[in-house]
Amino acid sequence: MNWAYTLLEVSPDTDVGGIKRAYARLLRKTRPDEDAEGFQRLHMAYQLVLAHANARATGAAAAQSSHIAPPASLDPPPALRVAGDRDVAVLRTTPESTVGTAMPSPAETDVNPVLAVNPGELVNRVIQYAIDNDDRKLSVWLSRQPEFWSIRTKQQIGQLLLNQLFRNPQPMASTCLDTLLQFFDLEQVLSGVNPMALAQLRRRQLAMWYLLPQNDRSLALRLNIPTNRSPDRRQMAACLRLLQAPWRWQSVPWPAIRRGRTAAIGRFIHALCSGHLAELPAQINRAHAEFWYRAVLPGAMTWPRFAVGSVRAVFLALVLMASIAGVTTLSAWASGGGFDGYVAWGVGAIMAGGTLGIWLAFAGWIWLDHWQGLPEASPSRPVWLRRMLLPALCVAVAALDYLANAPVGATVILVPTLVLSLRRFNHRAKPRPGRKPMRLGSNLRGIGVLLVVLASIASKLAPEVPEHVPVIGIGAVVPMGFWIAELWRHRLHFKRRATA
Repeated sequence: MNWAYTLLEVSPDTDVGGIKRAYARLLRKTRPDEDAEGFQRLHMAYQLVLAHANARATGAAAAQSSHIAPPASLDPPPALRVAGDRDVAVLRTTPESTVGTAMPSPAETDVNPVLAVNPGELVNRVIQYAIDNDDRKLSVWLSRQPEFWSIRTKQQIGQLLLNQLFRNPQPMASTCLDTLLQFFDLEQVLSGVNPMALAQLRRRQLAMWYLLPQNDRSLALRLNIPTNRSPDRRQMAACLRLLQAPWRWQSVPWPAIRRGRTAAIGRFIHALCSGHLAELPAQINRAHAEFWYRAVLPGAMTWPRFAVGSVRAVFLALVLMASIAGVTTLSAWASGGGFDGYVAWGVGAIMAGGTLGIWLAFAGWIWLDHWQGLPEASPSRPVWLRRMLLPALCVAVAALDYLANAPVGATVILVPTLVLSLRRFNHRAKPRPGRKPMRLGSNLRGIGVLLVVLASIASKLAPEVPEHVPVIGIGAVVPMGFWIAELWRHRLHFKRRATA
């Protein structure tokens, strides 16, 4: 037994606490994923030394140590080596090597039977049972398998099982995966399993499990798309058919103009991968998923979001133009007068153009707001233009008011400049715990309400302000004040850039 003490770097009189500390220290150097055989030797030595220490503490150390013979080498016995899928590993179960909730009967213990185990077949059987059943049935089934009564066999099968799942993920619920990890003692930190890789495996298997036909109700409940207090499986099936089809631009208009369909597709993708598009199942078209997921992302005006919004704007413009032409035609026919089709379609075209102009202005505002709200250390180019845009707009407002004598044009530029400076100052502020960010003009409705409030205040204050007071000039000073405050807030960044 000296080989076990030498491997653990402890003396024969070390207590149980010292043995556990030595084992934990050596586990940091001997990881099961890097040196499987070394880990098995270390664990076997730990079990022997720990059993010897416990027996010594109870006064029976001499009786047990006389039956323990040191092996010829530090290599694990042949029965502990993992056989291939076509080989059969012969494992002898004894009372000293069996653990678990279910123990063999006394008759079986007396004859000391030999269990013929195919590791690959056993791993496949465990995975298939985990796929077909829930976590409770899986836990009971695992505890009743005689192959897992041996500690060493259980550890080997657990490592093989996890390696096979990493190579080939299976449609499995998270509860069943947790049951497997807990049964094979792989959920602990000392097991050496990479937690990031395990979380990725969990997401992939859960996504595959949701796509099984028998789990469509669970997926519909996760997506929160009810119809008459029950999951709407038809909408979920439509989203799945769209994402499984090959990517084509012709498939964009119909979901884009349908109410709530774009948001439902985005929720469907997020429910499957939680934003990690690379972990989507193979049956989901990656190009489709990336397009629709980026189309519903808040914040930046991405290309998919602009494309979906443009389709909606064009559809609304065409409907508006046709409606105006139809109403004009019916009015002329009802009154018995003449009908000028060019005038009707011209008015409709003007209204449609106004609709498209509003959408383009809104899209440009979203892009500009996101661009100005980027952090100072953001690598966006050109940095000088993003930094000097607000002063340039303020100079343009002053030039229109004083040089061109165009207060209306100056006001048109001043209002969005003021809103942009406030949102820039708010976005680039350091987050504080418990402090909610100010939401000023974050969407089209908010911008409209803000403009109405500013126009109402201006209309009430205009008669009371003397003519010689430069109202527009004072208004242009406010964005400049926010801009100077921004420079002072990021003074350390500029100092580091200057000394770099």
